[in-house]
Amino acid sequence: MSDSTLHLLALSILVISLLYHIFARHRRRSGRLPPGPAALPLIGSLFDVLRDKSNPKPQYLKYLEMGQKYKSEIVHMKVLGDRIIILNSAKAANELLEKRSAIYSSRPSMPMLVDLSGWCWNFGFFPYSESWRAHRRTFSRYFMSRKVQEYHPIQRKETLHLLKNLVNDPDNTREHVRTYTGAISVRITHGINLEQYRMHYSKLAERGIQSIIFAGIHGDFMVDYFPLLKHIPAWLPGATFKQKAKVWAKDVTDLNELPWKDVKSSIASGDAIPCIATDGLEKFSSQLDEMEEVLKNVCGVSYIAGTDTTSALLLSIIAALVCYPEIQKKAQAELDTVVGQGRLPDFGDRKRLPYIECILKETQRMWPSVPLGLDHYSISDDIYEGYFIPKGAIIVGNTWAILHDKTIYDDPMTFKPERFLEQFGKQCPPDPLYSFGFGRRICPGRYLALDNSWMMMACILAVFTIEKALDINGNEIEVTTQHADGALSYPVPFRCRFTPRSPQALGLLETGFAGQEVAE
Repeated sequence: MSDSTLHLLALSILVISLLYHIFARHRRRSGRLPPGPAALPLIGSLFDVLRDKSNPKPQYLKYLEMGQKYKSEIVHMKVLGDRIIILNSAKAANELLEKRSAIYSSRPSMPMLVDLSGWCWNFGFFPYSESWRAHRRTFSRYFMSRKVQEYHPIQRKETLHLLKNLVNDPDNTREHVRTYTGAISVRITHGINLEQYRMHYSKLAERGIQSIIFAGIHGDFMVDYFPLLKHIPAWLPGATFKQKAKVWAKDVTDLNELPWKDVKSSIASGDAIPCIATDGLEKFSSQLDEMEEVLKNVCGVSYIAGTDTTSALLLSIIAALVCYPEIQKKAQAELDTVVGQGRLPDFGDRKRLPYIECILKETQRMWPSVPLGLDHYSISDDIYEGYFIPKGAIIVGNTWAILHDKTIYDDPMTFKPERFLEQFGKQCPPDPLYSFGFGRRICPGRYLALDNSWMMMACILAVFTIEKALDINGNEIEVTTQHADGALSYPVPFRCRFTPRSPQALGLLETGFAGQEVAE
């Protein structure tokens, strides 16, 4: 095929795609749409969703301000034929995504992430279907609240590794935190130990997640609006997205395939460590034709989700404790009173340490790891508060806006863990569960994520005082709680010191969790 023919083919695909989205998807409405920005001819409100380098305001804040401008908790935009409905309030999110979850539990197509970048195995991106339900049931079997208690020995072991890494090499805090969460996840799912993880999977996970960070919000790439663009040649001017996707897809595919091959090889050689993969392959041995792919995907999703969303939360906790030393001191005083200084805190202490629990909740509220959640998709027409929501609309639950609503959380821009502290005569605001998603698509791994986060925070506070790092002149290097914009939100890089609170506290790294089970 000649170059001119290829150019003509690519142009034809673009034109057909444009006509389809602008005209073929135009549909009659049975009511008025929610308010929103005026749509320009053909492109609609495209400029309201494009990332603007001159105005780096995060998308969740733009959506919140849009709702304030139109005095509505629910906002509508039409962008290149796609209808986008933004929910900026807990009321709207609860009514639609929770109470009417039968309509709003699907996912829109994700050409850049799923079709091009290799995430076709991540059931979190599946539409609402029997395949999604089979994956979800299998995942929940291993991550329900009472089940995750079985993973405490693994968490204790990796917590000790983390504490030693922080005191020996504090300049690589981000890497140590990612290793902690990743090592727990991959040990639980695939029976892979820490050293194997460090050698083969830690960097792979970091590379693989880049596609979600940069392409996880609908419209980050034009192919999200024009799916037929995924068929154009990668060498065509403007098709650099395909080149990026090709690089990402290799890592994303390896994330799922390589650890699964390792665990099957270990089973064959008789060296496998008991884990979700070995348990599932045994339990479903008579159904492997249909269940092996499900098991592999479940292990892959739990591994990557546990590595990245949890590490984002943990780094946010550390940044907050550095920036708010008075909160750190209050938490340490609680630890000293309840646990004492002769041992590390453990899961059995959790209910008796309410202030530390409040810090965890307030960090989830203040800096949700996925500030816009994952898009939902309406499978039928609906009416809400007199507004028409059409079938096929993309529904965005603005998690950040909901968790910073001043009618629910007093003084929402201030980090105040005590807002969640139960006191006589005081009604606490709701727990920030929306940080894990909405309705039937809420993250089923949240119990493990919270256990990981609580254990890390409690043990770090018991052993160390977290302080700002010093420059070569002995001056403190400032730390902020600023977070990078993206589908997955991490604190901007920062440096800190982990100073042992006492020689006795430092000795806890060696005595560990005396009397408690620790994984081999």
